Amino acid sequence: MDLELGVHDLITLNGEERPEAAYIRTAEFVKEIEAMNFKRHWFAEHHNSPTHASVSPELLTAYMSAITSKLRLGTGGTMIMHYSPLKIAEDFKTLTALAPNRIDIGLGRAPGSGSNEIVALAQGKPNAFDDQYDKIEVILDYLLDQRAASFYGNTKAAPLGVETLPEPWMLGSSGQSATKAAEMGLGYSFAKFFGLETDPAVFELYRKQFKASEFFQEPTVMVSYMVVIADSQEEADYLAKPIEMQQIALRRGRMIRNADPEAVKDYEFTPGEVDYLNNNQAKRFILKGTPEKVQRLIEEEQALLGINELLAYSPIFDPQKRLDSYKHLARMFNKI
Repeated sequence: MDLELGVHDLITLNGEERPEAAYIRTAEFVKEIEAMNFKRHWFAEHHNSPTHASVSPELLTAYMSAITSKLRLGTGGTMIMHYSPLKIAEDFKTLTALAPNRIDIGLGRAPGSGSNEIVALAQGKPNAFDDQYDKIEVILDYLLDQRAASFYGNTKAAPLGVETLPEPWMLGSSGQSATKAAEMGLGYSFAKFFGLETDPAVFELYRKQFKASEFFQEPTVMVSYMVVIADSQEEADYLAKPIEMQQIALRRGRMIRNADPEAVKDYEFTPGEVDYLNNNQAKRFILKGTPEKVQRLIEEEQALLGINELLAYSPIFDPQKRLDSYKHLARMFNKI
């Protein structure tokens, strides 16, 4: 089956790695991803995180678009609750004028942060928007140079008359936003690696209710998975162990840095931890194993959910092993 491929990047920090080194490493990785004919590369928005350096995805998108030529760059996502619709629209109209037909905006309704960060980003003021979908409508009107609702219609989002549009996607992790994505004529991007299940009927409902728009003519489903691919199952388990330890720690309310797998190879998971990890694999939150195994899992997911695009989040500690995992994925679907 045909499948477009992309990257979901949180810029996971390795060990004691400094942010500057992580950004340099990421820039080189983005160039490699483009050479492997991946379609897009998205950056997340996570505030006050000791474990990830993807804080300002719009700036990362701008920088990476300048060092690439065909790869689509974007945000997965822009956490719209924190920002003015005018500012969001002007940022992305500027980006798409600089990199025509290569800019995406993932419209996220979650905070991407804890309660303290929400207050700090809002300068201590209560959120002015009760309905995030109304806010998305304003952003879309601004992107189209149309008059926006309420007092927002008293101004326009510059630059005006940009020849190409950014590609807006509705982000979701529970399935609730799928019908809204269909109603607005947006692509629907589901983050399965967050560890939340959704009934396949949600994706079918999105396709059935989809209304064509200036942004998308047809319904398009994207799903993000955590992916670790290696030549053997044993190597995949070895490379994934620090990532799985991070997931267990996060479940317990702690955030730990990504470790060298060699440093944690002797750690033994408790029976409860083993059950948790096995559940993640059984529910396809993580796709881990040989190329043959992972390809089979992806094809099953594609048939079940009707996936048009897959975004892979593969925070493997060793940069070359990480790149190898993405190369395996590219070969599966004849990108290289």
